[in-house]
Amino acid sequence: MKKIMVLAAALMVFAATGAFAFGLGLQANANAGKNFNPGIAVTFKTEKIPLVFAANWYFGETVQSIGVTGDYWLLNPSITNVGDGSLNWFVGLGFFTGLTFIKDADMQFTGGLRIPLGLNMFIAKGVFEPFIQVAPSFGIRLIPSLGADGLFWPLSAGFRVWFK
Repeated sequence: MKKIMVLAAALMVFAATGAFAFGLGLQANANAGKNFNPGIAVTFKTEKIPLVFAANWYFGETVQSIGVTGDYWLLNPSITNVGDGSLNWFVGLGFFTGLTFIKDADMQFTGGLRIPLGLNMFIAKGVFEPFIQVAPSFGIRLIPSLGADGLFWPLSAGFRVWFK
């Protein structure tokens, strides 16, 4: 408990001094591949280095999946200004890894690469960031046997609240 309090205090100090800003939020997920399983995720983005992480949970009737993604945004230029906010597009390169539990089948462990493409917008003086993205992904299945996973299309829509 003491370590958690120290970490929380350090994050507050960094945020208060402006040395470290981050966005924390939620996103709704879906997969536009063979299976259209809905999901939710907690998302985290850093300000100085354009890194975006998410902890995902997909829940279908016969398929459950938990996983992690990490992306580096290569580009995030502004398209236009809307009121006091800016509408931007982004493209990046990232990874995914996850465990999938299929009813009456073996558990699967997969990992691979993804290319996130999307739109984000900063509103309310940069405190609120809604976004949408598609991240074409491909990878390999490591468990129960080694094999290639086909191309699939994760879709996400969500928001982050920024702490500066």
